[in-house]
Amino acid sequence: MSLTLPKADRMKHYARTLLITLFAILLGFAAFNAVIDPFAVTGAPDIPGLTVRDTRLYDDGGRVHVADRLARGGDTSILLGSSRTVDGFPHDPAGWPGGIYNAGMRGTNIFELSQAMVLAARNPQLRCVVIGLDLDEFGTHSRAKATYWLSALNDGNRTLSMARVSLSPNTFGASLQLMADNLGGGAPRVPWADSYPAGAQRERYESGVRGIYGFYLGYNFDPDRVALFERALEALASNGIQVVGFIHPLHAWREEALFRSGRSETYFEMRRTLTDVFARHAAAPGADACIEGGSAMLWDFSGYRDFAALPAPGPEQSLAHPAFYEPSHYLPYIGQAMLDTMRGETGGVDGLTGLRLTADNIETSAGEIRQRRQRWLETADGQAASEVFDLLEAAGPVAEVETPQYLNRDDWISLDDKISRIARDRAGR
Repeated sequence: MSLTLPKADRMKHYARTLLITLFAILLGFAAFNAVIDPFAVTGAPDIPGLTVRDTRLYDDGGRVHVADRLARGGDTSILLGSSRTVDGFPHDPAGWPGGIYNAGMRGTNIFELSQAMVLAARNPQLRCVVIGLDLDEFGTHSRAKATYWLSALNDGNRTLSMARVSLSPNTFGASLQLMADNLGGGAPRVPWADSYPAGAQRERYESGVRGIYGFYLGYNFDPDRVALFERALEALASNGIQVVGFIHPLHAWREEALFRSGRSETYFEMRRTLTDVFARHAAAPGADACIEGGSAMLWDFSGYRDFAALPAPGPEQSLAHPAFYEPSHYLPYIGQAMLDTMRGETGGVDGLTGLRLTADNIETSAGEIRQRRQRWLETADGQAASEVFDLLEAAGPVAEVETPQYLNRDDWISLDDKISRIARDRAGR
């Protein structure tokens, strides 16, 4: 029939048919992702045998899923941080007043964490934010992972985020993998276990500190990231939300990498800077606090503490280390004990102590860290670590230098836009 039409009309017909076909394919693609819902954001009902098991929530580090939950609201307290928070705390920590949701995201940094803080603050029920911090969060080596731009962390708009996620090829891949997991009983690979081949843990410790040594050699601390974080903290504190920060513990082998690379003074400067930041907002009025201590406080669990100085796995050891998966990541019972310490409980874990940092103790505590390091260096484990670093230095290590990713004007606008909505959204509380 169309062949009898003039050529121009036939071309319009073909173009219209092509566009309709492409639109139908795109719509079907989005509908498929929305129904399978690998990141659990659309609320689609589970399909028995196909999507019941949520195995792919953290394929993107957890940004899409966590941001959607923060945008939906309903939690009275959230726990933020990097993979150290994801893997180092229970999924649902116990004992926290009103409960606390583990909103950790793997591979994150202070830009993404600040955006998460102010997104969550729009929730009228939110009372407290607990956030893990260390040098990694404040370096210029990273700003945002790819799925940040898909998630509600980007613009705070849950509806637009669901549309972006549904149209993403990354989501399509996760959807296929989710179905395969449900059909075949598969699951994401977990790098942690109760036992390992003999010597595997020791190799993980040695290779881990070699890598982090190069990272520290190329590390660049960014004061602008501190300023961005403080703007987010101030917004929460001024809206009656308590902010509790803590500096992550690291195993003594990783902390020694920091000292041997010459970054120890950067670490001590970060402690001083963050102590000042939290102190400036500790007395903000109106906080519906979960624990005693003011509207903002900072705890420190780092610095060669006894539980972090437990010897690294031996050359033939197969049983898992009692406190650390590897030098950068601690076990969930350590995270639970830190939360218990922050809310005033003691005695949960032998050797686990923390210190609330203030202007009065920041310098003396730095001296105590140096003393604990010196005592550890005199142990057999400290000497073994020193031998690893001696060999590394003798081989001429190369700094791991990445192209700096500085904050730009749009990053600040994005944060300020979310901040401007907090008071309005919380007005109905």
